[in-house]
Amino acid sequence: MSKKNWSRSVGVPLTLAAVMALTACGGNSSINASNTAGGNAKNAGSKNASGNSAEAVTLRLFSNLPDRKSGQGLAEQMVIDNYMKENPNVKIEVEALAEEPFKNKLKAYMASNEPIDLTMVHGGAELNTLVQAGYVKELNPADYESEQFNFLPGVYKSFTFNDKVYGLPRNSDYEVIYYNKKLFEENGVKVPTTFTELLEAAKAFRDKKIIPMSINGKDLWSFGGLYQFIAQRYSGDFNLFLDAVDKKIKLGDDESFLKAAQYMAQLREAGLFQDGFMTADYGASQNLFTQGRAAMWFMGSWEAGMATNESLPAEFRSNLGVVEFPVAEDGKAKVTDLLAWNGGGYALVNSSKHPEESKKFLDYLFQENQWAKTAWETGAAVPAQKYELTGKESETQKNLTDILFNATSTPGAFGIDYGTPKFKDDSQNVFGKFFSGGMTAEELISELQGAVDNQ
Repeated sequence: MSKKNWSRSVGVPLTLAAVMALTACGGNSSINASNTAGGNAKNAGSKNASGNSAEAVTLRLFSNLPDRKSGQGLAEQMVIDNYMKENPNVKIEVEALAEEPFKNKLKAYMASNEPIDLTMVHGGAELNTLVQAGYVKELNPADYESEQFNFLPGVYKSFTFNDKVYGLPRNSDYEVIYYNKKLFEENGVKVPTTFTELLEAAKAFRDKKIIPMSINGKDLWSFGGLYQFIAQRYSGDFNLFLDAVDKKIKLGDDESFLKAAQYMAQLREAGLFQDGFMTADYGASQNLFTQGRAAMWFMGSWEAGMATNESLPAEFRSNLGVVEFPVAEDGKAKVTDLLAWNGGGYALVNSSKHPEESKKFLDYLFQENQWAKTAWETGAAVPAQKYELTGKESETQKNLTDILFNATSTPGAFGIDYGTPKFKDDSQNVFGKFFSGGMTAEELISELQGAVDNQ
């Protein structure tokens, strides 16, 4: 795979002139659904919202949000229903799979040039694979500059290759630690704000036979975010790791990279994560946390919907807390430095049988009163577009808003997605080897540098 040429604008703004907002991953099931709130367009003479007769069209949307009753899946379906109601000649069929099955099937669709119309995409390396295969369509960012869309500055960074945009971001993504207030209070454990306190919390919960932190080790990508965050906590500079991936510097040039690997080895030995964490996928890691078996969950802002998801226990929802990632006592970072980027979004597929209608729906989806408004007001996610506070936000939404608004620096890109698709695969496998066995910190740095050099 050839090296892509990234846009270098900041991914998440640090100064917000108005009240504005703030990959998402799905559950464990799969669905194949089409909501018919707007009618199924049974005849070609039906009229659209403008009163004009229009030919019946069926669009296919491929999504990674199989839960259509809560969270982002519900928000996505609500926008689809709105569109079908306003355009009764259009039927939108949704195929939705959980995260890893979704990724695998999207690769198969790409290989066979399957004529779906729109697909969810992960920005960065995974979208780059689709771009290089010619599977997704180039978009004109000028089409989305008006206040009708209100995208935040710099959000196209992970969707831009060779100065061309191939998708639109749906969320502002950033890593935090969700925690169970009751477990911390009942066991007299301090919510960690420093690296030492995180190790102390791991030991305290282990002594109580409680899982300190849940993680989706099987999926591997969380380890990349963890390393990027820890390295920044020592260096104080989010761009340092991106520069290493971009071959501007080597991992051996700055001691922060080795110190980060050494601290990760301490977390590994302290038993921070659940037993068998390398076999736990996204859903399994989430279940451990929402069932009260794990005190913390290292995950992203896209899980804001846990606070309002009535399928989760009320006791859990009332005890859900969120906090910034801890800092290194001997590091240069501030706790308000935030690992933030725009990772998940939507793209148009080149092999679509209905390209014009697909573009119309994509444009509708990103009107500021559709996805951004719906996702925020349902508590599902933090949009990549401006939004207004309603006064009805959950405590989790308020805390996530504060974390973003108070961010003092962000990288704008998720490190393992910043290189080629080959680098992402190779680096994830390196982290998997590190957490699976006895690889030393020095070996981790050496093999990670090899992944950079060979991308």
